[in-house]
Amino acid sequence: MEKRKETETKFNKLPANAIDFIKLVIDKMRYRKKVRQDVQAELSAHFEDELKDCAGDEEKEQKAQQLIAEFGDVKLLAVLLRRAKKRCRPLWRTVVARTFQAVGIIIVCFIFYTIWFISGDPAIKIDYLARLNQMNRPELQDEDNAWPYYEKAINLYIEPVKDGVIEEFISYRGKRRKLDDVLRFTDLSENEQTQILQWIQQNQKHWDNLSAEQQKIILKCFSYNWIPLLKKSELSYTGATFDSAMRYIVEDINGKNHATVPLFNSPEHPEYSGFPDAELTDWIKQDKVPANFLEAVSVAVLNEWIKRYKELPKSAWAPLTDTEFEYLRPWFKKNEAAWQEFKAGSLKLYCYREYACDPNKEDKSLFDIILPNLGTLRKLTKLGIWHSRIHIKEGQTHQGFKDCLDVVRAGSHWQGKGTIVEQLVGLAISALAHEQILNIIATQEISATDLKQIQQQLSEVYKKGYPTMNMEGERLAFLDIVQHVFTDSGPGGGHLIPDRWHQWMQDNRFYGWQELKLLPLFTAASMVHARRDETLAKANEFYDRCAESAKITPYEKHIGKLGNTDKMLFSLPEYRYFLLRYFMPAVDKVSEFVYRGKVTHESTVAILALKRWQLENKKYPENLNELVTAGLLKELPIDPFSDRLVVYKKMDNDFILYSIGPNFIDDDGEPGMDRNGRAAKWRDNGDMVFWPVQK
Repeated sequence: MEKRKETETKFNKLPANAIDFIKLVIDKMRYRKKVRQDVQAELSAHFEDELKDCAGDEEKEQKAQQLIAEFGDVKLLAVLLRRAKKRCRPLWRTVVARTFQAVGIIIVCFIFYTIWFISGDPAIKIDYLARLNQMNRPELQDEDNAWPYYEKAINLYIEPVKDGVIEEFISYRGKRRKLDDVLRFTDLSENEQTQILQWIQQNQKHWDNLSAEQQKIILKCFSYNWIPLLKKSELSYTGATFDSAMRYIVEDINGKNHATVPLFNSPEHPEYSGFPDAELTDWIKQDKVPANFLEAVSVAVLNEWIKRYKELPKSAWAPLTDTEFEYLRPWFKKNEAAWQEFKAGSLKLYCYREYACDPNKEDKSLFDIILPNLGTLRKLTKLGIWHSRIHIKEGQTHQGFKDCLDVVRAGSHWQGKGTIVEQLVGLAISALAHEQILNIIATQEISATDLKQIQQQLSEVYKKGYPTMNMEGERLAFLDIVQHVFTDSGPGGGHLIPDRWHQWMQDNRFYGWQELKLLPLFTAASMVHARRDETLAKANEFYDRCAESAKITPYEKHIGKLGNTDKMLFSLPEYRYFLLRYFMPAVDKVSEFVYRGKVTHESTVAILALKRWQLENKKYPENLNELVTAGLLKELPIDPFSDRLVVYKKMDNDFILYSIGPNFIDDDGEPGMDRNGRAAKWRDNGDMVFWPVQK
């Protein structure tokens, strides 16, 4: 600090022309402050040394002017001084300076690059929708197309009342856990049953006192699985679900109910078409609420409960009961027209429906194609299974088999389709029908003629072989997405456009990326992602592997003949190929479903042949090869989880036929179990037993 003050003092004592000159030189240097201060001190010292012998101020000014002239051009002097100082600075300071200069240049270039990157636009050049339709269009006559019939069936189908009694009975057969949870009258102790019957007898008069119209309205509420409670003090009513009210009443009668909540403290009435809302409201407004209404309704609930669940089976595949038949038959009749159309479609050679994009989407891609109403199609399938059960109950076993065949054929129409979703629906439809066929074989006496006919017809469903997984539609969909979210020029064939891919993923509910809410983050992710050419190459490599994998059994994958495609996909760097990773379905799982369907189909055909052999020879064969020798079976069923024949073991008066299942271990025919300890299909803790049918 003192040295700086001393320097400033010397500088200020110089002649005015010298001071002005030094200031001008310092200004022209355009360099760091510390360097300029050093130069100022050096020039001041130079002038001071040269002027120390001058006698007066006038002489000092003249001498200073002479020195200024000798220095020459001020700008040139400043440049020379700046260069000299730079040459004399330490190496580390030079390195730091050059580094900052380089960083600055990089930042400027990056800014221009980012602007170019963000402003890219895609170019939609290929109509992949047309390619998908062309790929799936068979070279057959239009009159052999099943889709017009399925479409009519879908439009004609009448849904059961939502949450109503018909839907309840249907769900019992499809959800075994729900069937197990049903409270049946016969589940109660003899004493509890007696108490309930006595209570009904004592209070039956309250129900009998209601008019026929009043009883009809209350029973109509029951069909919606809902019980009304009318309140005279309010111009409204509430109610309870049938099941909750029934359990409450039963517990109350048997002295087990200690709840403080009123019986009918529950949901509003169902807002469905046909519900008697106006009639119930009118009872309140006109003060027509019957006396002892609660007791009357409770009697009706108990009678309905005993009637509904008296014969309700405990097995999802048990024969149709009289109670089920009574409740469901009216709904079957309503859907007879839909079933006939479905049946007619199943007899056609193929099913083709042209794909079309959602017209409400501006930026259309194959991800926006509108699929048929596959949900209703599956409901029609279940309707077919119920038809089969009805025919079985009526003693028409042959017709029951035909219903199952119609469903199998319908399932085959959707296997091998352009989308994975359709293929999975086809597999599910086929699996349901095969399960019912095995159930019929297990519960009915069937002639050799019927067995031969059903075996022949079932074998002909897949004349060209059981279809493998088809990923070509998924390939086209991904290629279409690429042309929607990548540019088509520049380094690497084009880059991922930040705003386009992020918007696309949001529109298609890929929520994993929604936390990226700022454009800089979109841009950073896009810059890390592989370029267009590399993305397409990697995608085609993966889809080629999928096509190869579709021909490889689960066992071959298990022993390492072909690497797991899912592992291959997720071994890719996440951020470099996130678009491909997020788009891919669970390929190996879908492929396994296909092989499950294949072995189920082949095993069902083999079981039919075994039953024919037994009728002809009064015993079962020692091995499956005897069926081929006798001409009862063309091909033996192969277990895709061992690549050997499915396991066949002759027993005393029966046999066991099973796949070792996804654990690749022969558990000696012990079926896999679910978490509740019940036999379940395709579990990894046991075998998949086709016969005997698991109860």
